[in-house]
Amino acid sequence: MLDSAVDNKIHLGKNTHISVTKALIFFIIGILLVIGIWWLVAEIYNTYFIVTMSFPTPFEVFSQLIDYLGGKTLFRATIYEHISASLSRWIKGFLLGALIGIIIGFIISLKDSLYQIGIVPINILQMIPGLAWLPVAILLFGFGENSAIFMVGVVAISPLAISVSSGLRRVPQVNKRVAKMSGLSRLDTLTDVLLPFATLDILSGLRISIGSSWRMIIAAEMVVGVAVGLGFCISSTSASLNYVASFVCIVIICIIGLIIDKLVLQSVEKYTRRKMGFQEDF
Repeated sequence: MLDSAVDNKIHLGKNTHISVTKALIFFIIGILLVIGIWWLVAEIYNTYFIVTMSFPTPFEVFSQLIDYLGGKTLFRATIYEHISASLSRWIKGFLLGALIGIIIGFIISLKDSLYQIGIVPINILQMIPGLAWLPVAILLFGFGENSAIFMVGVVAISPLAISVSSGLRRVPQVNKRVAKMSGLSRLDTLTDVLLPFATLDILSGLRISIGSSWRMIIAAEMVVGVAVGLGFCISSTSASLNYVASFVCIVIICIIGLIIDKLVLQSVEKYTRRKMGFQEDF
């Protein structure tokens, strides 16, 4: 894999570019596999099992997607307005839940007794399905956007609280003693000793939290009575038997999720792993 080694220096050549190209090829193959399975299911259903409504094919859905991207409205709003509404609610709810989760995780990591007590309600919170918070949300905020934001925030708390507390608690005690003997302040100890060890755990919890909260906003919009948003579109188009439009919304949801995970979170994780020496550049 190495191009050359001259003067005790190893030259990696084009290995970085090869690795990126391979990752892109595998990603495209995975996408084509999903589309192929989708097309196969649609063809089998429409040929042998169709009763009244046909199963939307990839060609029909992507053709409709192009129309919506070109400005065609869906329930008196463009697809961009629906996307903006969902993203706005999700960001507000996620940031609120993430902040609470990080604070809780940090607090319960300070002492074993705090952890043993605090992890119990966090685990209970994790066991409750997101949609089960609907009656609580309606009681507190009524129908509308605030209920959706609340449900997203609740779902985002537990993964980050668990990952932050677990990451900070697994820092070796010897590292903490060395930091104390070196005269580091608490802030310096946190930034220079604790966080580097906990970073990968926090990033792992962040990915879980983001994925769960993104799915939650779509589900919440289907039940809390909003009039714009991707979840609202799926619910309304399904009720009106416009399944092609429903599939268009599902495709958009998947695209946004992939962008968040592949372009943002994976890039941050790879950068962090390289900086910490867990991953080479090739």
